[in-house]
Amino acid sequence: MSRKQGFTLIELIIVIVILGILAATAAPRFVDISADARIASLEGMQSAMQGGAQLIYGKALIEGATNGSDTIEHGGATIELHSGYPIGNWQRGFRYVVTQDLQSFSSATAVCQAEWCGRGNQTSIPNGISTTAPGRIGKIFPKGYSWNDRCGVYYMNHEDGREPEIGLVTEDC
Repeated sequence: MSRKQGFTLIELIIVIVILGILAATAAPRFVDISADARIASLEGMQSAMQGGAQLIYGKALIEGATNGSDTIEHGGATIELHSGYPIGNWQRGFRYVVTQDLQSFSSATAVCQAEWCGRGNQTSIPNGISTTAPGRIGKIFPKGYSWNDRCGVYYMNHEDGREPEIGLVTEDC
């Protein structure tokens, strides 16, 4: 006589409980990975912005455009400078640093539908970083976020000859 073997109800419940415990401990790690990926993307944009600003400053040095307000041609675009660095205006300045030439500026509340969006010509950004003179600061932010969210890379031209301040804002990412 053959006897059929199978799982008892208790064994199945134990397996389900073990799988539930594993899922509960692993799920938060996957959530953290997506935030880490967004922050890594912002860090890449920050590095690109720093390198681009230095490239444009080098070109401005060669052309003698490092004192006060000036313009240079770069990649078919006219970029407005102050102290040799692109100004904090999205349309005429820092968007060319990271080749976002075709991307228009975003309103404060519009959610970005492109890979990256930006806004400039401001005196502050939503996380509290500010400057005293208008038009020096801007921010680029990823798809799914808006200017008002604290997730992006900010750019500030100090207009005193120092390198622009380029930093991360990651509180809402």
